Amino acid sequence: MDLVTVTELHRPRSRSEAHEALLAGAVPLAGGTALHGEAHLHPAGAAAPPGEDTPPLTGLVDLVDLGWPDVEPMPDDGLRVAATASLRTVLDHPLTAPVRPFLHDAFSCLLASWKIWARATWGGNLCAALPAGAGTAAACTLGATAEIWTPEGGTRTIPAADVVVGPGRTSLAPGEILRALHIPAGAGRARYAVRRHSLVPSGRSGSLVTGRLDPDGRCTLVVTAAVPAPHLLVWDAPPPPEVAAAAVRDLPHWHDDPQGHPSWRRHVSGIAALAVVVELTGAHPTHGAHPTRETEKS
Repeated sequence: MDLVTVTELHRPRSRSEAHEALLAGAVPLAGGTALHGEAHLHPAGAAAPPGEDTPPLTGLVDLVDLGWPDVEPMPDDGLRVAATASLRTVLDHPLTAPVRPFLHDAFSCLLASWKIWARATWGGNLCAALPAGAGTAAACTLGATAEIWTPEGGTRTIPAADVVVGPGRTSLAPGEILRALHIPAGAGRARYAVRRHSLVPSGRSGSLVTGRLDPDGRCTLVVTAAVPAPHLLVWDAPPPPEVAAAAVRDLPHWHDDPQGHPSWRRHVSGIAALAVVVELTGAHPTHGAHPTRETEKS
């Protein structure tokens, strides 16, 4: 889709130039697949939430020009993945090999062509803030943190699960830039599972439940697509599958759009949660477990 209202393309040579253009009203550009895929754009890069006005999109800031390394090792053995790194680059990079099977399964929920995989960026998928953003699910499940540049020249970090706060809305303040996602060192030692539902086989995800089981028994379920923003459920020990399904179905807010009715999303998310726990554990642990923490956004 042509962005016929754009009159300026900023090619920043420094961080300060990028912040300046964003504060003046331009929108960040990395892969651009979300920007070109929506007819009416919200500042976060997705369709404007119902009832909100959409400001005219007149300027873009090409973040790729800042030349960030795609994937870097960190001193704590974690990884720093640039927000401008494409899905294909992330998957093919040697440093991501320990989590590549999970990333492949998660990114595949986008149902995108190889051309989109080569262009779309992991960071851009978060910043588009679509409920069905599989990159959001992957980052949350890995326990990633978001490195955010502030216009004042500082840096702040937040859990990746706190980036998306609703359809088309993120927690980034005006002028802020998602610089990178940090994958913790222990991510490669965990087990993962992915379950997706949609109304039609090649449609946008109506429900996506991903799971992680750490070596110490800590179990995390992440619900996306079926809810307006990511929900995390965490147990100190793996719950029985039926307990996990009930916990997911007890979530208070369910997304409603043409990709699925809230009641259907709730139902299939429970089915997915049960299947994810069965795959992660292969057995039914002690009954009666309850999640120790739930992160909820509406």
